[in-house]
Amino acid sequence: MSSITGVSSYSKYMSLVRNLSGGQNDINKLSEQLTTGKKSIDLNAYGPEVQKLLDLRAEMAKKDNYIQSINTAAPRVKATDTVLTSLESIVSSWTSSTTFPFQPGPASVTSAINTNPDGMKLSIDSSKSTLTVGANYTVTAVPSQQGGNGTFDVTVTDGLGGKTTRAINLGTTPPNDGKGYNFNIAGGPGEGAILNLTFDSLKAASSSSFSVSFPQADQVKDRAEGAMRDIQALMNQRFGDRYLFAGSRFSTEPVTDLMATTQTSKITLNGAVVNTDDYFEVNVSGKTFSYQIQAADPKTLTFVAQTLTTQINAANPPLPMTVSTSNGIISLVGQQPGQKFDLSARVVNSATVENSVDTPSTTQAPTTAQAQVDRFTLNGAAVDIGDTFEFTVAVGDPDDPYNQNYYTKNPNEPRDLPPYQTYTVSYTVSDTDYAGGVTGVGQVADKLRQQFATLKPPPPVTIDALGNGPGIALTSTANADPNHPGRSSLFSTSAKVTNGSLQNTISVGTLPPEQDSLINVPYTDPPELPFYDAEYLTKGKNADAYRKSQVTIDDNLNLTYGVSADDKAFQTLVKAMQLVRTAAANPGKWTEYSAQAREMLTQASDQIRSVHAKVASDAATLETTKDAHTDSIASLTDRVAKIEGVDPTEVAARLSSAMNVQQATYTVAGQTQKLSLLNYLA
Repeated sequence: MSSITGVSSYSKYMSLVRNLSGGQNDINKLSEQLTTGKKSIDLNAYGPEVQKLLDLRAEMAKKDNYIQSINTAAPRVKATDTVLTSLESIVSSWTSSTTFPFQPGPASVTSAINTNPDGMKLSIDSSKSTLTVGANYTVTAVPSQQGGNGTFDVTVTDGLGGKTTRAINLGTTPPNDGKGYNFNIAGGPGEGAILNLTFDSLKAASSSSFSVSFPQADQVKDRAEGAMRDIQALMNQRFGDRYLFAGSRFSTEPVTDLMATTQTSKITLNGAVVNTDDYFEVNVSGKTFSYQIQAADPKTLTFVAQTLTTQINAANPPLPMTVSTSNGIISLVGQQPGQKFDLSARVVNSATVENSVDTPSTTQAPTTAQAQVDRFTLNGAAVDIGDTFEFTVAVGDPDDPYNQNYYTKNPNEPRDLPPYQTYTVSYTVSDTDYAGGVTGVGQVADKLRQQFATLKPPPPVTIDALGNGPGIALTSTANADPNHPGRSSLFSTSAKVTNGSLQNTISVGTLPPEQDSLINVPYTDPPELPFYDAEYLTKGKNADAYRKSQVTIDDNLNLTYGVSADDKAFQTLVKAMQLVRTAAANPGKWTEYSAQAREMLTQASDQIRSVHAKVASDAATLETTKDAHTDSIASLTDRVAKIEGVDPTEVAARLSSAMNVQQATYTVAGQTQKLSLLNYLA
């Protein structure tokens, strides 16, 4: 009886253990379902629906990958859209006449600096002139080799490679008033400029200078350069780990200096007469080239320019530029855009001679028995080319040209006096005469004697013979008239020397940016790199440089997105802004360049708008596709949930019940732990 009872008790115990294990498994399963929301994480639990569940999960993973790709590309496209919006704003502002006016505005001209006003004094009428911005005009007058003595070759240079010369003589009969001479500049960016000059005096070799600026055009140029810097910064915009417009070169800044141009500078030698010991010096990027005129050298600025050019071209190591000369102007052109070089120059002129003339005096007063004699002397150890010597013989009274006052005061004297008249001779030392031996005041006096002897009508005065040296004597052709005892003088004499002040100078100027018409220039297509590309000078070609990014956003749907810096729209915009800058730097060609610039700005606006539309379309495609994937994933999630999902409320209730049963089972188990071996055996 006791054995049977023991077996029965053991059987109950084992049953209790099984109940505890089974109950715990139920609790674990229900807890897992409540936590994961799934019936089971073991696919075997789903039986025949396993393959369907796997297919749904694979589709969801693929859609999720598409969304991740879109999330990577979409911010880049958005950033590109923002940059293009800024570029469109820049273009729009420059198509406005407020930012880019139709006229360059009035010129601002400095007052002319006349180095020797007695020799040459001039002024400029800016309202009648067409001028060049940045020009430093130098006007030089030297005795002309054509025309009579007193004619001067007046040369105007603009310091930018332009030059023009015309002959002027203000001593013509009737006298020329010197007003309204037009000088048309030829050569260089200032070609076509017209200077309307008025000469208040032109009697000896001399020079004058003045400079020109266009305040309004300068403001346009500054704004254009600011806009070009903004465009460069936008085209070099970086987003995350890459430059937006660099194509396949993610880490390479695509655009270099948009304002980089080939530097072209001009050294203009101003003057026409070169003297022994004149010293010329040019400094190029720290290297000095110089030459001092020797006695046997040609005395021309062309010779000086050629000599200096030869020296510069012979530099070792060679300078990175092309150097040439023409007509006394040295041109230096850099080899590469953006390559800069410093340039300066100076002239040390040899000493000049200052000549003078004694005040004429009457050395013999006229009497009824003798003539009047006046004398004066030219002074100086030598003469310079361009010095002008003149004297005037006046017969009569300038305050009583027809002697009416004299006749009124002397009513009993005959009315046979000659009217007031002057006889003037002037001689300017020319380079031809100087080379022919007219180097001293004695030879100049003979030139004056020769001219006086040829006056028509001849004056009532004779001059001493040639060869009498620097002292000149003038003698009246008649003695004092006894019928006019009140007249103490038959003529009066005045003399003047205007020393030429022809100091050679050097003008150094860097030409403003200038370019030919770009409207019909073909655009650069791959593999060629555009001229503003950062690798243009080092590579020139790179077929893969501007390969755009591509992303797969759906089944059989690949999207090529982004914009590269070589896009035609960008090339047009850069060229347009270069033309704006060129127009502002060349007001003389404002109409031509600004018209081209406006046309290209319009083209750039249309092209950027088209590019922008493509970017906006890509952004919309990405967003639409992402939304579609999101909706699809939601649908797939619902379908998966129907297979592996559970009702949380039901699971919670079942879990609570299972836990209650388990708790009761543990209570029973606790009571069982109180059984002893003695009780068990009993």
